[in-house]
Amino acid sequence: MPLTSVEQTNIYHDNPRSPRDTEQNIHDNADSWFFEHFGIQARSSTLICSTDYSQAASYGYAYKIIPVEPFAIIYSPGIVDFYEHYNEVDSMSPDAIRTWLDSKLYREVKTIDDIDSDFFGEVMVSCRRYMAVPMI
Repeated sequence: MPLTSVEQTNIYHDNPRSPRDTEQNIHDNADSWFFEHFGIQARSSTLICSTDYSQAASYGYAYKIIPVEPFAIIYSPGIVDFYEHYNEVDSMSPDAIRTWLDSKLYREVKTIDDIDSDFFGEVMVSCRRYMAVPMI
């Protein structure tokens, strides 16, 4: 269902989402790791976006997200989609997930311009409010 207004509130900021494609224990361990590194439960409280239009559109309607201050953007230049952990991690133990996350060199940036221009993949945007402009 398309959004009816450009101005939006991040419904996950105060009411964390449940994982859609990831096992709950992996989701929780990743959230804990992101909180330790960035102070944000990035898997459950952010807008999970993509710099790749086709990836974004595969989840439904695609929008350009313009976060309202204050906000943070977290991404890894080595991750197109968090789901990659299923192919890259032999054990789904908390230690294995943490080691995998450590290896992915996640970073926090303050503007989309700070993301490598040749990166096409998942970004997590932490904000309370944002503008959602249709990408039609």
